[in-house]
Amino acid sequence: MNNKRKLLIYGATGYTGKIITARAKALNLDFEIAGRSEDKIKAMARELNIPYHIFTVDDSKAWERALTDKQVLINAAGPFLLTAELAMNACLDAGVHYLDISAELDTYRLAESLDDKARVAGIQLISGAGLFVSYDALVVHLSKLVVKPEYLKVGFRHYGGFSRGSVLSSKNIADLGILIRKNGEILNNPHPRSKVFSFGEEAVECMPTPLGGIILSYKATGIPNIEEFFSLKLPATELSDLTNENLPDGPTKDERAAGRNGIAAEITGKDGTVVKAYVDAPWAMTLLRFR
Repeated sequence: MNNKRKLLIYGATGYTGKIITARAKALNLDFEIAGRSEDKIKAMARELNIPYHIFTVDDSKAWERALTDKQVLINAAGPFLLTAELAMNACLDAGVHYLDISAELDTYRLAESLDDKARVAGIQLISGAGLFVSYDALVVHLSKLVVKPEYLKVGFRHYGGFSRGSVLSSKNIADLGILIRKNGEILNNPHPRSKVFSFGEEAVECMPTPLGGIILSYKATGIPNIEEFFSLKLPATELSDLTNENLPDGPTKDERAAGRNGIAAEITGKDGTVVKAYVDAPWAMTLLRFR
């Protein structure tokens, strides 16, 4: 692997890509941007006075050139069903660490399937960077408080809206069905039921939804039985009313500032002991931009 410390951001002109790029600039990182929209990439590169690359995700030669002197790639171009595999393989070939902001379970499965190749290449493939910074940390913490953790149930509550890319990616999540992990295996839940979680002063009914913990938290803790739940509150437009025509790029600055993420987890040990905890945090993109 190379010893460079330069970062490449692919999908830099998308909603979340812009936030990541602005943060990289504020931190004075050595980075370059890339994407397929020539006009947008050139305009951003001029504004920030940084190098750029213009190519589609299926251009292997362009990936080779863009990753030549890089240490890390951040893939912010979703839906990740269309970009993750090609970008991960490019990173494996180049010996460059890979991160993305996907919430799509198949992206997590893909990273897991490439684990042996990543070890040989001396790199990390990290899919789902963002939500799981706090999600997985809470689960790992709780797992250490019981003897032989057997069951994990997690509720995720979101308020603050979504980016266009997140909404488009949600179809890839919904198409998988209600997945759970049971006795170590990933299965479809034949009888999904909602569950009420306490988020501090408020108890909220959350609907069964696979969020990625059945893969990522299982890898971190080995807990064999995992179920996940989700509750959504939008500040204005109902999700069912959103279409490709009226879908905004993402929440406004005020909506981001008002947005919150709540994560409530409970773990049951083999002896029946139950431990619970919750995290109340600013919306993930607010953390990304300001922390």
